[in-house]
Amino acid sequence: MKYIILIHIRMYYIMEFTCCAKNSSENENVSKTYAFLRAISDPNRLKILCVLQGGSKCVCEIVPVVGISDKLASHHLKQLKDTGLLIEKREGKFIRYGLDKKVIKEYKKIFNQVIK
Repeated sequence: MKYIILIHIRMYYIMEFTCCAKNSSENENVSKTYAFLRAISDPNRLKILCVLQGGSKCVCEIVPVVGISDKLASHHLKQLKDTGLLIEKREGKFIRYGLDKKVIKEYKKIFNQVIK
């Protein structure tokens, strides 16, 4: 719960920062950071990201660890994928989801610039 409160405080800070952005690049960084924070603001999505740190997994491997239904897991995976945090790879009839480390590194860099 404390992480969610911290994320919401940071989201508020970023929304305030938008008014102070000096150029379009900073505005884009603010928008990307806001999208990232919204994506990870749900406890189930945070759990999914933690599970995927151990390598790519299919929905059937994520569900028992996170403790949610297949349908809800798919919903959260889609939101994380839409933000660019995940990549998917089809293996037969299964889709495996993994962290896109390049995108995560980019978000980390942007986030660090925003909160300086």
